[in-house]
Amino acid sequence: MKPEELHVSSLIVHVNIKKEDAIRASINLLVGAEVITISPQGKAIVVLEAPNQRIIMEVIDAINEIDGVINTGLVYHEFEKAEA
Repeated sequence: MKPEELHVSSLIVHVNIKKEDAIRASINLLVGAEVITISPQGKAIVVLEAPNQRIIMEVIDAINEIDGVINTGLVYHEFEKAEA
């Protein structure tokens, strides 16, 4: 059996600032995703937590599909075995 892991990633998501509220709501609805802040220039800091890297990539793909998202850049990724 594969050991349980915890993956944590942070992203910079460039967004159309006119759609900030809808983008924030859409990202926060994704499992394990949280918008920390969005700057007046349209740069959002997003944190992701998931049990594996595949889910992290699926959430990033989902974020990129949101109307008003311009692009997404991975800033940080770490994983460790979850405590039993």
